[in-house]
Amino acid sequence: MAATISSHDRYFRDEYADDELTGDELGVREFSDGSRCSSPTWSVYSYESSVDHQRMLREIHGRSFNNTSEYYMLPGQFHKIRSIRLYGRGWLTSAAFFDTSLADPPEHCRLDLQHEMLKKKMNGLFLRPDAVHRALAPKQTEIPSILDVGAGSGCWALDVGKLFPHADVVGIDLAPANLKSQPPPNCRFECDDVNLGLDQYHDCFDVVNARCVSSGIADYRAFLDDVAQCLRPGGVFQSIEADFQMYDEQFRAITARSEDDPEFSWTQKMALASLSAMEARGPGVRAGPQIPKWLKDMEGVWEETGEKVLWIPIGPWGEESLGERSKYVAELMRQDVIRFTSSVRPLLLTAGYFEETIDLWTERVQDELKNLRRRLYIRWNCSWGIKRRKPGVVF
Repeated sequence: MAATISSHDRYFRDEYADDELTGDELGVREFSDGSRCSSPTWSVYSYESSVDHQRMLREIHGRSFNNTSEYYMLPGQFHKIRSIRLYGRGWLTSAAFFDTSLADPPEHCRLDLQHEMLKKKMNGLFLRPDAVHRALAPKQTEIPSILDVGAGSGCWALDVGKLFPHADVVGIDLAPANLKSQPPPNCRFECDDVNLGLDQYHDCFDVVNARCVSSGIADYRAFLDDVAQCLRPGGVFQSIEADFQMYDEQFRAITARSEDDPEFSWTQKMALASLSAMEARGPGVRAGPQIPKWLKDMEGVWEETGEKVLWIPIGPWGEESLGERSKYVAELMRQDVIRFTSSVRPLLLTAGYFEETIDLWTERVQDELKNLRRRLYIRWNCSWGIKRRKPGVVF
């Protein structure tokens, strides 16, 4: 296990090693090509953390959280940003200065692990890569554009920006993205709350990505209406959400609740407590399995909808039947879940659980996973929709 983790940590340290900021680059990046900015006109706003830190962030039980939404209650992935742009109700980060003084490194690392895990499991960034490539084909009349909802640490948006250098990539989240380096010139990040609607983005994008965001969305069905309005004809929407229900090696739901039951799982116990605490803040966290039906019910909007389930083991417990790639994915999944126990600690404390109880759960979960005492799967619910094209239009 140590070798696997060591190689993964090395991957993330070296990934952008050649993209270090130079002294000449430590300034506000200007968008000289107005066609690259699909948002309303912006103005410059100087962000000084000593003055404005509390407006964007709040500290709860020793971890940093966004200060703009009560729905999303996992730590933020924030760096100090000395210069951002403000327009409309959203903030656009220029990625000019990076400082770890305000970061939540554990959550940042967890999201990086999760991104790498899903990318390896999916063998790429998209559920329907053929449809995405078709939608993002160079056009004479407009620049292909991509929206990443809940951009988090920015990994997905950065990867897509490098993969499609001719496209405009916008990542939005409740707080500034935690970037390792200067983003490519076709990639930018904005601060916004999608619960307020996406009117400013109507008919602006060819691809919309929403991954692990349901807990922060008050009404996911209404959010899908906004997404449909944002997409151009032929555009692709994709959603990926994890199920908080754990499954055994036969893909059966873990239902044991008594610690004396041989089928009992501490991981399941803590996951269900986290689910309950999240659901108390908003019902969106349970949206994942319902998204395919909601997409189908949007009559006349999509020319194609689909769904797919990714089963990922928590740890390489089936090593005898796993290839090297699958072992790597399983190890990343284990590390993601182990780190998640720390991420949800403030949420559980806020929900009223005793500190001693959470400490016990965390200890038992980590022991269960590190020593592979239970063979567990996590189910990832994946959905997509391709917006109906205008009659007679062929790509």
